[in-house]
Amino acid sequence: MISLNRKTIQFLTQAAFCAGLLSVSHPTHAQNTLSAANISSNVRSSQFEQLCFQRSVACEEIGKAAYMATGLIYQLFDAERVADKTKRQNAIAQINRLYGARQIDVVNKRLKLSDFFIVKRDKVFGGYAVLIRQPVRQRLGRKKVSYIVAFKGTYFGIDDPNDIIANVSGTPVNLYKKAAVLLHEGFKNYAASVFADPTSKKFVAEILSAQDRPNTEVEVLITGHSLGSASILYAALLEEAGVLPDNMRVISFGAPAFTQRNFQQRYSRLIANTTRVETEGDVLGYEKPGLLRPIYDSFSYLPLGNLVKTVAPQEYRDLLKQRELVEKEYQATQSQQARTTSLNLLKKIFAAQSNIHVYSYRYYHDYYLKSQGASFTRNGDR
Repeated sequence: MISLNRKTIQFLTQAAFCAGLLSVSHPTHAQNTLSAANISSNVRSSQFEQLCFQRSVACEEIGKAAYMATGLIYQLFDAERVADKTKRQNAIAQINRLYGARQIDVVNKRLKLSDFFIVKRDKVFGGYAVLIRQPVRQRLGRKKVSYIVAFKGTYFGIDDPNDIIANVSGTPVNLYKKAAVLLHEGFKNYAASVFADPTSKKFVAEILSAQDRPNTEVEVLITGHSLGSASILYAALLEEAGVLPDNMRVISFGAPAFTQRNFQQRYSRLIANTTRVETEGDVLGYEKPGLLRPIYDSFSYLPLGNLVKTVAPQEYRDLLKQRELVEKEYQATQSQQARTTSLNLLKKIFAAQSNIHVYSYRYYHDYYLKSQGASFTRNGDR
């Protein structure tokens, strides 16, 4: 009976992830006021706006990370996927302008459709990340060395099953051998495949070398959106390799819950430096009424980091209220019309939640530019 329950939970996990991912990969706009055009301008985070008002460095970090993790990395991946050199150069140029990079490397460990049919048992469906080195800065006799790691979220395509497989592989496994740290298998593989890549190994070696130099401050910012929140696991692997957690900052956008409490306990210092940005109503979000919350609870998966909450557009909350009223009407009358109306509203809510997941996090970069722009002054506060 225990085995049956576990299999049932695994099936529900995969079904829910598939439903959620199909929707976030192809957001529905028809008959829905919450489309791409108005979501990012109609959400708001008072926490973030306060950070920007205080001219905190966190405003810049979150604003830039939002653009990188929910925009530029997808543009770069799409350009590489269709082998468009011009689009790739444009995406690299935008990343360069965003971070003033001195070097940009791409690690792509994802499997293609042809691999899907011949994949060996020791193969995993891997990740896609951009590794960025920034120029060394001098301040008061000290050097500051900065690195950025950005993980790409879900891409869905019949010719490219990698990300869907990674998402639905939800069985809890150990982060590494003999470690009592349980987490989502697909997310683990996504992060670990990037970490094990030779380009990443060289990158990590540079960070460790810089960390050992006297009078040198090391800063590593790791970010990602959706499936790209596997960036948190990459940061944990950096800590295992010797990178000090106090030298790292993690910012995730629209991250599903994918680890259990023992992960938080083992990496408590790292998690203290992790920011989880979540919009109310996000289809993959932990905050209720998220689609996957019952699945997270069944596996005891918990969210990671300090929450920066984005309030959803009023139109979304109005849809929830409308459905609540119609559901009450249906319970009282058992009317078929009320039932049909309720189901239609449910479709609109699901479409809105999907669009919120895909588009709402653009707000952070837009607001950062609006409030700070080129005149942003760091005061060191986070």
